[in-house]
Amino acid sequence: MPLGRLDVPSMKGKVPDVEWAAREDLAALYRAAAHAGWQDITLNHFTLRVPGAPDRFLIKPTEMMFEEVTASSLLCITLKDEKVYPSPFDKSPASFNIHGSILIARPDINCTMHLHTNAGAALSTMASGLEFLSQYAMRFWGKVSYHDYEGLVHGDDRAECETMVKNLGRNFVLIMTNHGTMVCGRSVGEAFLFNHFLERAAEIQMQAHASGRKLTEPAPEVCQAIAQGWAENRPNSQVVGGRDWEAVRRQMDRLDPSYRE
Repeated sequence: MPLGRLDVPSMKGKVPDVEWAAREDLAALYRAAAHAGWQDITLNHFTLRVPGAPDRFLIKPTEMMFEEVTASSLLCITLKDEKVYPSPFDKSPASFNIHGSILIARPDINCTMHLHTNAGAALSTMASGLEFLSQYAMRFWGKVSYHDYEGLVHGDDRAECETMVKNLGRNFVLIMTNHGTMVCGRSVGEAFLFNHFLERAAEIQMQAHASGRKLTEPAPEVCQAIAQGWAENRPNSQVVGGRDWEAVRRQMDRLDPSYRE
């Protein structure tokens, strides 16, 4: 194998068309995350449930960086932690423990994103949690859960996974204390959009505190009213992020369409 290049067998034409489309979507999500600066060498994973096969999900091989992921390289895993197709690549136990547990417990969730960005990890250390200092943060008013740090989520001991799922509850955002963030969505676009705004909120919060100045946080009723301005927070909530995700996919095609391979 040439140095700097992974030999990835093509899966195109070997999986159902709906799965191939999902593979392209998830590969684009990894590439978009790399472009946004969210990559942490080979750490962290995103998953996407396979359309029409809710007991299966796609995830990157543990040895790959986000920027290397392609549609063919993604692993297809069952909710019993079994590979659906042979692959020269493998996954880390933590990837199933964290993501698989959520997908099992929450049939409404189809996409998960776990990250260790500087802003997200810094936010996870703050006893105050997410502060509603910006309009970005107010989008998550009453919609953020917290999970206390319990160490590395490796091996067959999934006790922490049960606690994590319980702490997430019915929300789509979980701040993992002293660790990072977990953002979920009913679609790739929704998960990307939520993660984008959470990252912005965290960055603004860190920069605001770094200023050393007295900060202003709106009254709870204002935050609640602002939150209800977004479709996902209204009764009979709509899946959001489609328009923005289509724009991101176009951007990924302009930058490097090899994610589709």
